[in-house]
Amino acid sequence: MDQIELFRQIIASCDENLKDVFLRRMEASVRIAQTKLSRGVSVYSAREERLILENISAGLAPEMQLKARMLWKSLLRMDRNRQYRVFLETDPNRKLRHEADMAENFPLNLGCCQTGLEEHVRQIMGAGRAEELKTAETLEKTLELVEQEGCAWGAVPLEGVYKTNELYQQLESRKLYLNGIFPAEQGLTAVVSRSLIHRPGREEQISAAFYMPSESGSLAGVLSVLADNKQNMVFIHLEKSDQADELHQFHLYVDFDGCLDSLDTRAAIYQLENELPYFRILGARRPLKK
Repeated sequence: MDQIELFRQIIASCDENLKDVFLRRMEASVRIAQTKLSRGVSVYSAREERLILENISAGLAPEMQLKARMLWKSLLRMDRNRQYRVFLETDPNRKLRHEADMAENFPLNLGCCQTGLEEHVRQIMGAGRAEELKTAETLEKTLELVEQEGCAWGAVPLEGVYKTNELYQQLESRKLYLNGIFPAEQGLTAVVSRSLIHRPGREEQISAAFYMPSESGSLAGVLSVLADNKQNMVFIHLEKSDQADELHQFHLYVDFDGCLDSLDTRAAIYQLENELPYFRILGARRPLKK
C-alpha cells in the first residue's frame, strides 16, 4: 500500500472517532446548559476556560501547545454557543440588552435634521413625519435634540456608507440607534432615534460596537461567533481605545447581516455581550439598494 494512502486511512479513522466524540461533547453541552439554567448559573467562566486550556496544553511541545489551544478554544466557543441557544429557547422571557429599546414602528413625533437636509428629509420621511422640522447646525447638536427628548428622531449627513465612525461614536455615547441610511444628491442621510426599530422577521444590517482584549486570536474569536451563527459580516473598523487597559485595548465597530428576532442572531449577540468586556447594538437598517 502506498505510504500516503496508508496515512490517509489513519487520518480517516481518527476523523470518524473525532466525529463521534464531537457529537457526544455537544450533547453533554446541552445537558450542562439545562442544569446551569435551572441553577441560575451563567454560561461563561473565563477562569474555568483558562484552566481547561492549561490542562490540555500541558506537556506538549510549544508548537503543539499553540495548536491544541486553538482547537480547544474553538470547541469551547461552540460548546458555549450551544448552551446560549438552550437558554434562549428554554426561557422565552430572557431579554438581550437592546431589546428593551426595540419598537416595530418609527415614531411620528417631531423630528429634526442638520441644516441643509430639510428637503431631502421630507422626501425620505414623508409629509406626515417631516411636516415640521427642527434644525441644528452640526451633527452633535442634531443628535443632542434627539437624546434630550426634544425630538423623537433626527437626520444627519454621511459621506459614505463605510464612513460611519464619527456617527457610531456619537450613537454609542448618547445611547441612540441608527434606523436607516438613504441616498442623497451628495453623500447619504442617516436617520436615528431613541428606539431600535425592527419589524419581526425582517433581515437587516445590524451595527454593533465592542471592546476587545489585546491577545492572540481575540478578533478571530469574535468573528467566529458571528460565523458560527450564520451572521455575515459586511463592515469592520478597529481603533486603539483612548481608555486602553488589558481588557479594553481595541474598540471596534462592525456591521453584519441578520434578523434581530431570529435565534441565530440573538444567540450570536447573547454570546458576545456575555463574553466581551463591552458590547452594544447601535442600530438595524435595510441595506442600501445598489
